[in-house]
Amino acid sequence: MKRNILSVLGAIAILSLGSIGIISLDSHSAALASPATATAKQSGQQSDLEATFVSGRYSTEGTVRVVREDGKRYLEFDGDFKTNSGPDLFVLLHDSEKPERYNEEDYISLGRLEKISGTQRYAIPEDEDLDSYASVVIWCRRFNVTFGYASF
Repeated sequence: MKRNILSVLGAIAILSLGSIGIISLDSHSAALASPATATAKQSGQQSDLEATFVSGRYSTEGTVRVVREDGKRYLEFDGDFKTNSGPDLFVLLHDSEKPERYNEEDYISLGRLEKISGTQRYAIPEDEDLDSYASVVIWCRRFNVTFGYASF
């Protein structure tokens, strides 16, 4: 009942401000929409997968998602992404939800980590089947250490 009253009040407020049109209130999508999703929709991007980083041996945080733009796929870290500095850091797609081993057949590398914090993007090869991978990993190749990972 409260939801109906709030919906009516919201519609009246919008119409009273001079907006004319048809209003569709979908409580599920409105309640679940996040700023990242809204940004993707506004910029013409489609997000397929999204996950939150958890720390491995070092503190790692932020959100990563797969986006499609102009027919290509990218792995995109949000502005809250942060990990520790380290030598030889790479971004991987790994077949395990919680990576513990790094044999060549277990992952693909998307390249060196560009920076230890902030928004960044990595191209995903067109021929890679994302269903084959369960996580994104920040990995130190030199010392074979998982800095952090995000499971899809």
